[in-house]
Amino acid sequence: MPSLFGPDLAALQADMARALLSGRYDGLAAAVQSGPITAEEALGVHRNTALHGLVNALRLDHPTVDALVGADFFDQAARAFIDAHPPTGAWLAGYGEAFADFLAGHGPAGELPYLADVARFDFALEQVGGAVSGLDGPALDLGAARLTLDGSLRLIALHYPAPAIRDAIREDEDRLADLDLRPCRHDLALWRLADGVGVRPIVPASAAFLAAVIAGQDPGDGLAEADLDALQSEVFAAPFVRLSLKT
Repeated sequence: MPSLFGPDLAALQADMARALLSGRYDGLAAAVQSGPITAEEALGVHRNTALHGLVNALRLDHPTVDALVGADFFDQAARAFIDAHPPTGAWLAGYGEAFADFLAGHGPAGELPYLADVARFDFALEQVGGAVSGLDGPALDLGAARLTLDGSLRLIALHYPAPAIRDAIREDEDRLADLDLRPCRHDLALWRLADGVGVRPIVPASAAFLAAVIAGQDPGDGLAEADLDALQSEVFAAPFVRLSLKT
């Protein structure tokens, strides 16, 4: 039996995690004390509990996806995702970021071509909602002034109107039939508010400008003069931007 302290315990925990995620217990049963049920049965109980927790974490991060496809399909898709993308750590706050790409190739993509974008929007809302509002993020020196982005700002580019789909599902699913669901570029800025998440559509030029600032690149590269009006209203006057004059 391994020691309860030191590297033996760490190795046992790693073996346990692999076994619970894969369902293959191999020689691990020898390290589990038998009781009213066999070691294999006990490990199976722990596996079901672990998988249920992971599926539930994905469901909490993707409520609109869950509502669109139903609990049975969501459970099946989530289990398949977990098999393909097991978590790499105990902290699950960022787990499931790849779920949208997984859904694009799994399930009713033909019937619900917007499902992956809805998953991306769901996940972005949950991530931004868990951020701390008001913290300074990336900044840009404008010469006489300094532009500072809110630290919670997140940009996403979609092909379908995921915010409208989410609103329709939450308020009245029959409204889905009234939405224009033809593919079209949708750039969104999301940031943390004191009581929720702000969502603002922006034009591609504004999205490119903000993405460059976040990446620490020169946002003026490739910027057309016609884009300046959009930047004035969508970026410089945005609630997720702070402009401060240099003294």
